[in-house]
Amino acid sequence: MRVIGAALSSRGTMLSYGKALVSKQIIEAVDDKNKSITFKAIEGDLMKEYKSFKVLFQAIPKGDFTLVHWTLEYEKLNKDILVPLK
Repeated sequence: MRVIGAALSSRGTMLSYGKALVSKQIIEAVDDKNKSITFKAIEGDLMKEYKSFKVLFQAIPKGDFTLVHWTLEYEKLNKDILVPLK
């Protein structure tokens, strides 16, 4: 099943400055070939600090296990906003 543009709400999954943030995202892209999905924040605490914020998850099969590679793409509202590290 493929649902591009579905809105999701996330609570407490992103940590910044030692506090849990709330955000609402949409599924922006699903890439079956590369086993990846991209979420784009559209509302919530993240949008108070970032002009844009996307998270791409890619599953990478490795024999008996699977790695998940996370990529963050963001644009800070100003230079004083910290880089999201956690």
